[in-house]
This record gives sequence, structure tokens and C-alpha cells, in this order.
Amino acid sequence: MNILFLILSSVYIALLLLQPSLTQPIMALFKTLPIGLLIVMVLKGRNQLQNRTFITLLFALSFSALGDVLLALDTGQLFIGGLAAFFISHAFYIITMLPIKTWRLDVVLLYLFLAIIVFCLFYPNLNDILIPVLFYMLVLTIMASLTWMTDKSNGFLVLGGAVFVISDSILGLNRFYLEIAHADIAIMITYYIAQFFLINGFINHHSNK
Repeated sequence: MNILFLILSSVYIALLLLQPSLTQPIMALFKTLPIGLLIVMVLKGRNQLQNRTFITLLFALSFSALGDVLLALDTGQLFIGGLAAFFISHAFYIITMLPIKTWRLDVVLLYLFLAIIVFCLFYPNLNDILIPVLFYMLVLTIMASLTWMTDKSNGFLVLGGAVFVISDSILGLNRFYLEIAHADIAIMITYYIAQFFLINGFINHHSNK
């Protein structure tokens, strides 16, 4: 499964690099295949997962796939829809991580500090989507912080949350602050790594138990 995920992710990254004359729906399909495989991994690990974890992970990945499609088809009007889908996805990841085992104020302050810096950079260009972006950054910060504090915390979860923050920071900076060379490649590589780490973090936790 892990090898297949790497292959599917690499295929989409290669398509971004080569820029073949494929339609947007076809590109959207290739983009979501790795996330579809993660859904299969969750379904396959059904017997190892708690019922709540199983359901919330399926919802988190499903809304991630929806966000991928909306952003892949984005012609300027679907960005908010994609943002909303990923907001819901992170909310389900947060629910999956409850309850909190140990509060880590240092982690919260670190992620909050990074979020404020990034937000200040592209704040002047947000205009009408200021509030949606602000709420999205808040839920992302909470999700990443909780990977350190949940009773399910492990290296995979912590790395998954951190890499997700990196991926979305690149996306936001490229879209609202300064065009970054090959940003789409960097965004998707870090995004796939983040999702892979998060799912494996949850599955490994329950497998070890």
C-alpha cells in the first residue's frame, strides 16, 4: 500500500512537471487517487481502529478529496469551496485526536507565532476572503498543535501536522504574497506527505495498542 501511494503521488507530481494536455477533470482525478488510496487503507484497517476514529478519518479524507477536486478545477470561483472542504477535513482530524492528554502551551505558541507571521505577509491581498482564510488558519493551527497533545500522539502525527502547515503556507504565500517557482510541486509533495503521515500515525497508534 505504501509503495502504491508513492507511485500514485509521483504520477501526479510528474504530470504537474510535464504539463501534458490533459483536461482539468482528468488532472483532478489523478490528484485525488493518492487520497483515495488512503481511504482504502483506513477501510482495510477497520478492525484495528476504534469506531469513532474509523468514521472521522473517512470523513477527513473524503472532504480532503473534495477540496482537491475543487482546487484542481478552480477558475477563481471554487477556491472558497476548496478552503471550506479542507476546513471541515481538519475539523474531523481534530475530533479524531480528542481527548487531549497533555496541554503544550509552547507548541501552541510556536504554531500561533508562525501563523501570525504568514498571515501578516499576505493579509493585504486577502480582500473579501479575509475571514475564511483567518478561520482556516485557526483550524489548521489547532490541528497541528493537537498532534503533540493527543493521547494518540506519535512521530507520524507530529510530522504530519507540521508538514501540513508547511504545505498550506506555501500555497497561501504563492497565491496571496509572492509567486514561488514550482510552488504547485512543493505544495503537492508536502501535502501528500502530510496526509500519509497523519493516516499512518492514527493507524499505527491503534495497531500498537
